[in-house]
Amino acid sequence: MTATWGLARFGARRRFGVTTDLYSSHRLFPTKTLTTHPIAPDMKSLRAVRVSATAERRLLQSTLRPVGARAPRIASARLSTPVRSPASIAGPSQRHHSTHAPAAALDPIPDIPPHQNYDIVIIGGGNAGLALACALLDQPTIRSTSKILLLEGGSLDRVRGWTGEGPWENRVSSLTAENVAWLDRIGAWKHIAEDRSCPVDEMVVWANPTKDATPAIHFPTSDQPMARMTENTNLQRALLRRIDEVGQGIVTIREGGRVAEMRLGEGGRWVGLRIGEADWVRGSVVVGADGPNSPVRHFSGIESPGHGYETHGVVATLQHNANALYPNNTAFQRFLPTGPIAFLPLSPTASTMVWSTHPTHAAAYKRLAPDALTLMVNAGYTMHEEPLSVLVERVVEADQRGTPLSATTISEMISELNSSGEAFITAEQAILPATVTHVDPKSVASFPLRLSHAESYLGDRTVLVGDAAHTTHPLAGQGLNMGLADVRVLAETWEKAKRNGGDLGAQVASLDYPRQRWPANALMLTATDTFHHVFRSRSALLNLGRGVAFDVINELGPLKKIFMGGAGAAESPVGRHGGQRGWGATAASGLEGWIGFKSALGTAAGFASELALNGLRRVAEGTGKRQV
Repeated sequence: MTATWGLARFGARRRFGVTTDLYSSHRLFPTKTLTTHPIAPDMKSLRAVRVSATAERRLLQSTLRPVGARAPRIASARLSTPVRSPASIAGPSQRHHSTHAPAAALDPIPDIPPHQNYDIVIIGGGNAGLALACALLDQPTIRSTSKILLLEGGSLDRVRGWTGEGPWENRVSSLTAENVAWLDRIGAWKHIAEDRSCPVDEMVVWANPTKDATPAIHFPTSDQPMARMTENTNLQRALLRRIDEVGQGIVTIREGGRVAEMRLGEGGRWVGLRIGEADWVRGSVVVGADGPNSPVRHFSGIESPGHGYETHGVVATLQHNANALYPNNTAFQRFLPTGPIAFLPLSPTASTMVWSTHPTHAAAYKRLAPDALTLMVNAGYTMHEEPLSVLVERVVEADQRGTPLSATTISEMISELNSSGEAFITAEQAILPATVTHVDPKSVASFPLRLSHAESYLGDRTVLVGDAAHTTHPLAGQGLNMGLADVRVLAETWEKAKRNGGDLGAQVASLDYPRQRWPANALMLTATDTFHHVFRSRSALLNLGRGVAFDVINELGPLKKIFMGGAGAAESPVGRHGGQRGWGATAASGLEGWIGFKSALGTAAGFASELALNGLRRVAEGTGKRQV
């Protein structure tokens, strides 16, 4: 989870269209291939438009330039976006696909009455969209001058009526300390049901490539929780309550009507949105907080390159006995050849699981009876890799024959595999989670894992946030956290523009948002992707490298703090000018004194380690493809 940040700084590589050389900032914005919407109905007439990202690169350089250096001149608000003709978004049956019609065939946008005109339209009533509405309400100029519409295709009644009682939901997120502090500052956290939010005080990460090697990292308790495990509905309800509390007359939430069509208005000065059959609204700017299949992104013609992991995440709520000595505030994550299995605390007697594994394995686990799945989950955390792989293979083979194994059969197989008494990891080898006594059958589900990153966050009067802009592997627990950071920066960016009398729909008003968030998200995505590939591989060289790296991190407290800070375990301190310095600057200042005590030999060893890890990653990329 947290350790992903440690690999982000080691060198540069290009994956899914992203270059992550921290020392070559001009390469962070790749050249982009976008597609214009056709003027004629023949889809074969689509022509690719090669768009230079020179302007965006200059903008990024301007944020990194030395103090006193002159900023580059900005000649146009439309910096990197091709000219687009209107596009329409399909209705409910094709919600995530755009259709293009000849311009002549479209009826003109009807006159839209003044009460249907909005400064900001947010599409999506999930946590990203609701958090953006709350963030905007926290900005004094926007709150006093803007009219905001939030559109949600479904109903939010279930969220409003959530009582915080009953079984735990399987949609749970790890909120970093930094984001919890921000939610508290904007007045949303006070509406969280605290008894359904569990602090994460410690973390244990380990791998077990052989019976004789169980390298682990233990991130111990600090002054405040590293994160808080919170059901997504709990956060949604809190955000809705905050909007109801301070957003009367400013934010309108409209539910149950899907956006059927989006078109740029006259002169490209606004966007018209058709809701349902004939109800039109207009907005100066439209925010896509509408998920990974974002219709707003499609309307904007923004590509989102990436790749699937050929892996599904199996989620479930786990029941276990309370520990008489220690509270259930520790997160566990074990790396297996097929992906990590995470055990995350919810309450003294409940935890949530995310098991990333091959799709056929995920399907087999979901078809097991609850008592049989309970045995497999315990095996996933405690058996050595070799006997575990044999057990999993037998479970999958039986499932493919259409006869899922019973708990009795699985128990007998485990006893057989442990006949020598050496099939399980011992307490001396690793700190292990509690033994699971029951898996809630209604909580078991799975979803495919994918990495993607939009080539731009800005379109013609459109902006992307959250999953509409990026998706990531859950092993770092950063998906929702990245989205919350997006909306925080976007709201602050728009507040500055609004104070200066800017048009929020003009790209120039939003430029600081991608300047800050695009490279930060690219770094996190690449770090997580690297971590995934390095820890899946079981090459002898990487097994050795992992063990050495884990030992070094465990022994060096300052280095361990860097990893914890990278996952938001501490709120970013405020810089000299009131901005957030971020964990990198914090770690640098904190390490200053420590480095002073180190000899030249230690410095050289650190440099050699960096080179070694670069090589290890390349080995992982080559061998990872052969893992099952």
